[in-house]
Amino acid sequence: MKRKLLYYKVLVLSLISTLSFAQNVDVKGRVADVKGDAIYGVNIVVKGSNQGTVTNDKGDYSISVKKGATLTFSYIGFAAKEVVVGNNSVINVSLTPQDNVLNEVVVTALGIKKEKKALGYSVSEIKGEDLTQARTNNMANSLQGKVAGLNISAPASGPAGSTRIVIRGNGSISGNNQPLIVVDGIPVNNDNLGNAGMWGGGDRGDGISSLNPDEIENISVLKGATAAALYGSRASNGAILVTTKGGKAGKGIGVEVNSNFVGEDLLIRKFENYQYVYGAGNNGVKPTTVQEALTSNSWGGKLDGTSVIQFDGKSRPYSAVKDNMTNFYQTGSTFTNSVALTGATESVTYRFSMNDLNNKSVIPGAGLKRNNFALNVNGNLGKRLSFVSNVKYVIEKATNRPRLSDSPGSATYAINAMPTSLSVAALKESQVTDQNYELTWSDNIYIQNPYYAAAEWKNSDKKNRIIGAFEPRFNITDWLYVKGRLGFDNFNYRYQDITPYGTPFSTRGNYNVSNRNFTETNADLMLGFDKKITEKIGVNVLVGGNQMRQTYLNSNYGSGALNIPFFYDISNGDPSGRGIGEQLVRKRINSVYGSAEFSYNSYLYVTATARNDWFSTLAPGNNSILYPSVGASFVLSEAVKLPSVINYLKLRSSWAQAGGDTDPYNLSLYYGLSGAHLGAPLAQINGGQVPNAALQPLTSTTFEAGFDTRLFNNRVGIDFAYYTRKTTNDIVGATISATSGYSNALFNVGEIENKGVELLINYKAVSGKDFSWDASFNMGYNNNKVVTLYKDLSTIRVDENRTRTAYINHVVGLPYSQVQGFDFKRDAAGNVVHDAQGFPIQGALKNFGTGVAPLTLGFNNSFRYKGVGVSFLIDGKFGGYIFSGTNSYAYRRGLTVETLEGREGGLVGKGVNEKGEPNSVKVSAQDYASRVANNIATPFVYSSDFLKLRQIIIDYSIPSKVLGRSPFKSASVSIVGRNLLILMKDTPNIDPESTYNNSNAQGLELAGVPVTRTLGLNVNLKF
Repeated sequence: MKRKLLYYKVLVLSLISTLSFAQNVDVKGRVADVKGDAIYGVNIVVKGSNQGTVTNDKGDYSISVKKGATLTFSYIGFAAKEVVVGNNSVINVSLTPQDNVLNEVVVTALGIKKEKKALGYSVSEIKGEDLTQARTNNMANSLQGKVAGLNISAPASGPAGSTRIVIRGNGSISGNNQPLIVVDGIPVNNDNLGNAGMWGGGDRGDGISSLNPDEIENISVLKGATAAALYGSRASNGAILVTTKGGKAGKGIGVEVNSNFVGEDLLIRKFENYQYVYGAGNNGVKPTTVQEALTSNSWGGKLDGTSVIQFDGKSRPYSAVKDNMTNFYQTGSTFTNSVALTGATESVTYRFSMNDLNNKSVIPGAGLKRNNFALNVNGNLGKRLSFVSNVKYVIEKATNRPRLSDSPGSATYAINAMPTSLSVAALKESQVTDQNYELTWSDNIYIQNPYYAAAEWKNSDKKNRIIGAFEPRFNITDWLYVKGRLGFDNFNYRYQDITPYGTPFSTRGNYNVSNRNFTETNADLMLGFDKKITEKIGVNVLVGGNQMRQTYLNSNYGSGALNIPFFYDISNGDPSGRGIGEQLVRKRINSVYGSAEFSYNSYLYVTATARNDWFSTLAPGNNSILYPSVGASFVLSEAVKLPSVINYLKLRSSWAQAGGDTDPYNLSLYYGLSGAHLGAPLAQINGGQVPNAALQPLTSTTFEAGFDTRLFNNRVGIDFAYYTRKTTNDIVGATISATSGYSNALFNVGEIENKGVELLINYKAVSGKDFSWDASFNMGYNNNKVVTLYKDLSTIRVDENRTRTAYINHVVGLPYSQVQGFDFKRDAAGNVVHDAQGFPIQGALKNFGTGVAPLTLGFNNSFRYKGVGVSFLIDGKFGGYIFSGTNSYAYRRGLTVETLEGREGGLVGKGVNEKGEPNSVKVSAQDYASRVANNIATPFVYSSDFLKLRQIIIDYSIPSKVLGRSPFKSASVSIVGRNLLILMKDTPNIDPESTYNNSNAQGLELAGVPVTRTLGLNVNLKF
């Protein structure tokens, strides 16, 4: 009986075991992100047990579990997902980025990572992948329309140009208004190496344009002094923190290849309001001689197709030519290829990347080549010692950067000035004389043949740059550490410029070379304390010091009056025409700083910081200033129970002071040698500025208050901020009487204020298994005003247009960068007053408005259906004004449709005479237009408001089943486009963003490089 009982027990246990085994399922699959890219190292756990596995380097996994069990998939930065095992043996999972703001971490000042909920100020982050598909040669331009309160302006200077970056308005009347650029914790130089102004010039790029977007992990935009307080004076305008990619652990060496090609074409393909009724000539007459044909005016006879003589003695049809822009400008292109290698050992992770950019501009002969190399190494040298080290090396070569504004040798100016009956084909055919000198085509010897300008007016520059950082850290205990950081930024820059031999206004040509060597080192030592004092109270304290050392060594040499034709070398210059110069500039700042953060129960945070800077550029006693800040953050949704629609609500507020110094050597009088007389050296005072030994640091005081909330099950996110910023004791260069021997003097007198609001709204319109739709809208409004200047001084001139009718001035009581120009003289009723000859009289200067748009908008939509994504960005600016020198000169030359009135028989200007009677004097249309353009700005000042379709990306992630057994972990392809459409503008013939420099003088335009659109392809492979 016992044996039978034992037998039955064994049988039952065997059946149970067999049944249990039969219910086990061998599950396999792949884990990827929403784009289809494999995720390595995803934890997969059977819920309620210790059983689990992880994905391999291709995102694949396999596990044996019971039918009906729940698998939990989790990975840092992504929302966990649970899947019940059914009859399917293949379970592929797509993880979405985690939308839990309670755990969101951002990079803040000094490279310190903090929970976003703890910050008492606004910080915006942009992921590196947002910069690499629809990319721009200067990665700063990729930020347009993406951050509330960030105003990005790209001058009309071509693909190798600079960018003006302003956060929350301009804070200094004559000083630097751009934020500090920090790469991996190291401040880097962002100087513009060349700018155009009233008399011309060219844009030679800036520092941020050297960065490779493929290396960037993310960008943090620190808005205002509170966010950047620990950087002191250099970040009084905020800071942009660039964090580059590091190595990742994986099986073997990971390889990522990215290839991008875009073609570039004109966005505005023709002059929108040029007239094509009358052709080249003057006074209504067609040219009959070569001398008469030498003109840039279109005041000739009616176009009738007959044969007329032109500038080169050849006869061509007197017909309308409407395609000069498209025939001269070529299709540009940019190839960008990058390779990155990542890997790890037991104690070290590394990433090495190489990037090659090759650009051909729409202007013939112009282009940019750039090579970037980067190495990032992170290491753990034991339980407590670790380090981060990175180095970046950049080689940039630019050829024939465009000459802008009124520059001789400007191809763009020539295209804008050509008569309506002259074809660029004729200019291409006849460029030089029998001596190979330039053949003049107009009566203005400073307007070159555009083909000759592009080919013979040569300039080139090369910049080698190295940025390096080494950051060791030693954890004394789990809550106490000491950290050092040594940063290095150096570049060597050489620029060569040639005015060709045989140029009409400089027959023997010019040859000039300038060199700049810049070095900055930063050394920091920090002691940090981070510990929970009680269960609810936490303390995070940091104290440190910084030494900044900066050196410029500039030299130049050149010569006019070359002896041997077409041989461009300093040795070929006439000794009397040679020049040489050298300049050494040094600057130092010593600093100590500290911060203390106190938290209560993970929902209330109070942070205070202080930094003291000592400047070498100011006199002892005046060279020290303390910058304090304090901020508070209260996560109300964690402290009290709120309505169910509110998932998260944080209130924040902060206050800070920052400031700045002046340029080196502004305190004393300096002399320089200027030749000799009878063997005795001669000296003179250097510069035209009165020094001021009593200068003190300026002070910028900021306040911010706002909130961040998530609503309706995290589908809607709103971030709002209100801020004020006031700069006092600003260092202003005030104009003084020229009889003093100087042009201006420096004073601590300026005051300027900014007030504004920022709004960011995120909306998850659809969040389904296969389809999603995310939308975001950002807005920034800045109300800016110049409060005081110097004593009774009410206006400071910053720049003027070559027409000499329009200016950029800072005016007390008005917004920054005021566009001022001469209006018509008007009577009390507003009628234009004419003189006895029938011409309008020049009136007083008129304030048209600011050249800096106070309102910026960005609207982004992103759709995804399975592996296909479509996104587009619309951005705009409103409230600004721009004076167009291009349209002023076009009017004077008879090119615009407004000049058609009165061509036959003259015209009578609308308005009154000086007696108040209706004007009745008839004048020629050509003389009338010339008088207006030479004296009046009003007709050529426009609203610079615009809306643009800034960006479109269509991307496709190739499914893993298609890749099969190929070596690729993931592959994606994207169709990309930028600047595709101008949806709205009020500026005829020009782009409303066509300012010609990135200085404090915004709102002037003249003959910039035409705005372009790009279309192309981006391919990304990982294996």
